[in-house]
Amino acid sequence: MIEQLRMIAIKLGQERKNNLGDVKKYGLIQEILKNEQCFFQMNIETSYAILRDLGFKEEDLKQVYSLLIDYSNYKNNVNLEEYLFN
Repeated sequence: MIEQLRMIAIKLGQERKNNLGDVKKYGLIQEILKNEQCFFQMNIETSYAILRDLGFKEEDLKQVYSLLIDYSNYKNNVNLEEYLFN
């Protein structure tokens, strides 16, 4: 699951490379996501902000966050893409 988030952050960073603010934001998100357990260590507000920046729908934030912090899902390949704006 975390690998999917990393790929999304890289993709968004590349797509928005003309905006310095976005480059910094997605670079920071990529750095945070290097930590496999980052969602276990962040508060919920920060986690939601990252998920919003990665394109998750507001109404799905709680469910996606719950999937991310559910240890039984942690190493499984749960598909998060169905929750994205795409």
